Amino acid sequence: MPLHADRSNSTVTVHHGWFYGRPDQVAAVRAFVADRLGGCPVVDDAVLLTSELATNAIQHSPSGLPEAGFGVLIEHEHGRSVRITVHDGGSYLDAPYVAQPEPDAEHGRGLFLVDVLATSWGSHATLSGRKTWFLIDE
Repeated sequence: MPLHADRSNSTVTVHHGWFYGRPDQVAAVRAFVADRLGGCPVVDDAVLLTSELATNAIQHSPSGLPEAGFGVLIEHEHGRSVRITVHDGGSYLDAPYVAQPEPDAEHGRGLFLVDVLATSWGSHATLSGRKTWFLIDE
């Protein structure tokens, strides 16, 4: 559902998707972001970073339990920025953090990529889980 608002002659488009907390859904998340951002110049980075947050939601929160899931919110201010939020079943206590994996480690680089490629990012607890977001300037 697109939402268009006048903000200094820019257009803001908002999309929301819900995904089951299964590993096969990460590909669906990638396709969702790629489709909704179309020709946006930062679409590739947005797809990669959303994929990392979706994987974290499945692996590190109750969103990965059977029949659970997570939401993805895309806010695109055309010509300015893209903000994507993943809302999962995370807790008040377990905030995501940037790990320092060993060079040959197979896991642990997701938030490192977010930290490097995003303009800014953050996470906060809500009554219904945790929201982790990133912002990329166009």
